[in-house]
Amino acid sequence: MNINKLSMEKRKKSLHLIENPENLYAYIESKLTNRKSKTYKYADVPYRKAAVLIPIFFKDSIAHLLFTKRTDNVEHHKGQISFPGGMYDKFDNDLKHTALRETSEELGIKTDDVNILGSTDNYLTNTNFLVTPYVGYFDYPYHYDINEDEISELIEVPLRRLLDPAIFELKRWERRGIIWDVHFYHFNREPIWGVTGFLLSNFLSIVFDLGRTPEL
Repeated sequence: MNINKLSMEKRKKSLHLIENPENLYAYIESKLTNRKSKTYKYADVPYRKAAVLIPIFFKDSIAHLLFTKRTDNVEHHKGQISFPGGMYDKFDNDLKHTALRETSEELGIKTDDVNILGSTDNYLTNTNFLVTPYVGYFDYPYHYDINEDEISELIEVPLRRLLDPAIFELKRWERRGIIWDVHFYHFNREPIWGVTGFLLSNFLSIVFDLGRTPEL
């Protein structure tokens, strides 16, 4: 099966959803509620817990996802496009709290301004972080307070573009003897790829049945 192939019926339904906030948010929540999360691990190795937020907002009546471009000052994934998030802290109540706290610290989006719809699947990175993604939405426009030590740029991507198979590419890379399926989304100047590319594919596959991530 071609992982880029999305039936006309599914695509039509998806495009209809992303133009209506109430319908989209209710649909995403229905797909994530009571769903048992999977864990994608390349090996049984010690890991540190982390969490990210997949932030959704509506701009010009169209659903968008918000990404950040990391500075060269951060410890991991310098200069890459990412979702807001970071490592679990012992003072965090849970990983959802981690995702919301890190989003607040990086972007100034207050925890109370984010409505969490659920979580997707866990992913073990090659730097041995087990990342748990949470999906949430906030009202736009928003007065961000960006941490310029960590974030160099905010990137707003229409969800319609991310559903387009023409911008999606899957490459197989080898790293330290391990084969990785690396997900690329070619949008504007720089691709969304790596960990964020996989987490994005996983979100789109769960919610919109795209089949871009494998079954476990």
